[in-house]
Amino acid sequence: MKLLDVHDLQFSFKTYAGEVQAVRGVSFSLNVGEALGIVGESGCGKSVTAKSIVRLNPTRNGIYKSGTIMFDNKDILSLSKQEMQIIRARDIRMIFQDPMTSLNPTMRVGRQIMEGFKVAYPNMKKEEAKKRTLDILYSTGIPNTEERFKQYPHQFSGGMRQRAMIALAMVVKPKLLICDEPTTALDVTIQAQILDLIKEQQEKTKTGIILITHDLGVVANIAKNIAVMYAGKIVEYGSAQDIFYNCMHPYTWGVLQSIPPKDADINKPLVPIKGTPPDLLKPPKGCSFTARCPYAMKACKEMPPPVYMADENHSVACWRYHPNAPKIINPITQREVQLCPTK
Repeated sequence: MKLLDVHDLQFSFKTYAGEVQAVRGVSFSLNVGEALGIVGESGCGKSVTAKSIVRLNPTRNGIYKSGTIMFDNKDILSLSKQEMQIIRARDIRMIFQDPMTSLNPTMRVGRQIMEGFKVAYPNMKKEEAKKRTLDILYSTGIPNTEERFKQYPHQFSGGMRQRAMIALAMVVKPKLLICDEPTTALDVTIQAQILDLIKEQQEKTKTGIILITHDLGVVANIAKNIAVMYAGKIVEYGSAQDIFYNCMHPYTWGVLQSIPPKDADINKPLVPIKGTPPDLLKPPKGCSFTARCPYAMKACKEMPPPVYMADENHSVACWRYHPNAPKIINPITQREVQLCPTK
């Protein structure tokens, strides 16, 4: 059953230098209880896409150029501010990458979570709200809940603050949880714990999850499907299996080649993606990855590529899959590129 359907989303920011086309025709969907990873480098439009779903992008200079966002059969872009507040309070919760700036530094952590209950359930008594708050703190792995309930955010470690944010997001068992770089600035051990916690909470509540990250490794054990973004567009979409073992876009190849494998030879250098992303004040008229792509052709510079389907759930936007394009070898699979790769 479909929970979220985003179609042809375009969002821009007006600046003194001109219009920054941050999101340029993004489409994807999410079923109830599923997890979707949105992956790409900084500035590719991941966070703007996520914030568009809950309408948290700046309204002073931000513009929804086109597109539709259907959530639980509701048109998000047509709802009033009051209706959106209810959606954010009960149905869609968001975890941001920096919990210190998301939690109120002047309020005790327990009280902030209690307020989440009160917004969602206005008739709930204070005693019941406190009991549920202690329960959710305990379920997210925060020890000494009675003591932690009374503490302020600055008295929590980075990992504890992120757990508190997860508790705050999950108090109402939302239908959709958006995690925007939830493990940034945490050490590797804590990152793994936070990701395990998100996965555990999802399995308990059957919450749909959108996980935004620049690290493919973060989504490996959580996301059923992965969307790879570059310069405001989704360049490849498929199952986690497809993206890791049958990826088809040159940008995805570059991302995977820049990740050290478990058995990496320390004397063998990684393969970086050369160059820099395009300026979204003036996006290229063709494929945005052309200037950095070692496989670029003349058509790549002149026209945006169409979306080709490798199978029912695996798509790629690249001219190399045109029937008349010269064939090349996929550096990940070591096979000739084709729309129906052998699995």
